[in-house]
Amino acid sequence: MMSNKKSGVTSSSKRKLDPDVNGVGGEIAFCKYFNRYPDLTIGPHRRGYDLKVKGQRVDVKTTTYNPGYLQAQINKKIQDCDIYILVYAEIPHFEIMGGSRSSEFIQAYNIKDVGYGDKYTLEASQLRTLEELFV
Repeated sequence: MMSNKKSGVTSSSKRKLDPDVNGVGGEIAFCKYFNRYPDLTIGPHRRGYDLKVKGQRVDVKTTTYNPGYLQAQINKKIQDCDIYILVYAEIPHFEIMGGSRSSEFIQAYNIKDVGYGDKYTLEASQLRTLEELFV
């Protein structure tokens, strides 16, 4: 939480630790699949992606819902990353659900409100496989 205050992200509300633990777990699961080492630095990432795989900048999103939604904040830009990945988390088990290319995902027609405000949103059934994304 201190790193958030230092970087200008502040909130007066208490924050649960579960989303952060699930998020890190999802990134580790994805990294394990591709034999990569995850970035374990604490604090928000300013660069817009979590890691690079086969020359592609990847942003890993984690959900505890199955089927879940791949979601990104409305302020995301296509150039922030190349591929978004959705991982389902039920600690200690993680499942990579699939993903989408940024150019297909960050589009006005994908903006939806499923209860938490407008976000770029794709249903799990709309996601591509890893084989399709990393050819």
